[in-house]
Amino acid sequence: MPVTVIRPATLEDVATLADLGGRTFRETFEPLYDPADFAAFLAEAYGPEIQRVELADPSRPALVLEGEGVPVGFAQLWLDHREPCVPGARPAELQRIYLLRSAQGGGRGAALLAACEDLVRGRGADVLWLGVWEHNARALAFYARSGFREMGEHSFRIGRRLDRDLILAKALP
Repeated sequence: MPVTVIRPATLEDVATLADLGGRTFRETFEPLYDPADFAAFLAEAYGPEIQRVELADPSRPALVLEGEGVPVGFAQLWLDHREPCVPGARPAELQRIYLLRSAQGGGRGAALLAACEDLVRGRGADVLWLGVWEHNARALAFYARSGFREMGEHSFRIGRRLDRDLILAKALP
């Protein structure tokens, strides 16, 4: 496996997270959506300004995954955030965990997830949860192997299309 480093994201990573967010989401989902709706969503969800706001918020820590010194993935968390179906006294949301397709496999995703669990556990979280598209079989299998269990669902909208996300959660001992 190439040398992999996982480090905390800083405000200097705004452009990196904006770029990786758009590229990874595009690699996975672009063919499913109307092009105009998809472009508007990417600008709103991964644009530099929203990344700057999120990175400046202490309740929204992020990690960058580098392979051979190049950013190839990232994770964004949201402390003390929950959906009604999520158990626990101090849940944390794994809002995003994205790796470029070329960086997937070889345990990098599992290493990034473990780093996320350590980070939020260290900040007092007792549950880590996330929403994942119900038809994303690869992600669902990854989360099942990682100990996540289905707790409920919520809607996820991109333009005129409304999708169903499954809410998965994992207790953090």
